[in-house]
Amino acid sequence: MDLVFDNIFKNGILDKYKVERITPKEYWEIFYDEFPNEELNKMTFIREALLTDEQKVKRQLLEERYQFNKIENYIKVMDGNLNIALFRGEQKSIDIYYMRHAIVKREYRKYGIYNDYLDKIIHYCKERGFLQIISCFVLSNINIYRTKIKKDFYLTGIETHAEYGQIGWLCHFLHEDLKKAFFYRCGNVEFSKNLYNNSEKNAVRLLNLLKNYS
Repeated sequence: MDLVFDNIFKNGILDKYKVERITPKEYWEIFYDEFPNEELNKMTFIREALLTDEQKVKRQLLEERYQFNKIENYIKVMDGNLNIALFRGEQKSIDIYYMRHAIVKREYRKYGIYNDYLDKIIHYCKERGFLQIISCFVLSNINIYRTKIKKDFYLTGIETHAEYGQIGWLCHFLHEDLKKAFFYRCGNVEFSKNLYNNSEKNAVRLLNLLKNYS
């Protein structure tokens, strides 16, 4: 029960249209059954439909963790008894892992500690079934950016953050079709058969439009 929500929406929308909270299952059933023609001109891809059976099983396990006990990793790295690095990451959504924080003591920064951590966290996320890894960095920290683009991270956005200033958002794709979908959004009009088959028929409409113009 959410008393704040109930109080604010007690008169519905425009004091005319009733508002009712529903389950995620009911929400998507209504969306696909009653609203299929409302977004005909949008190119969208069905994320879950792109997955293999094995990936779907892993995603289901991640969904259960996210609902009841989401994954959080607080890691310290030690040289003997000396703490030399801290890394923090968490399950941002069902299948997205957020590399939230990282710091290495200055005298250890040239040893490749962060680079090895990146390799291991990418491997970890892939084994757990995550589809994306996201992280952010202060734009002035060019060394972090250089390190991550070498690991196949892509810049997805820039934000003016109230606390940290200008930050960039990066994403590493652990699913090739999602990466191709990202490339498509960046202007590459070539994507896989899997994307084509799971685009809510919008790719078919696009292809027909292109044929009509040719």
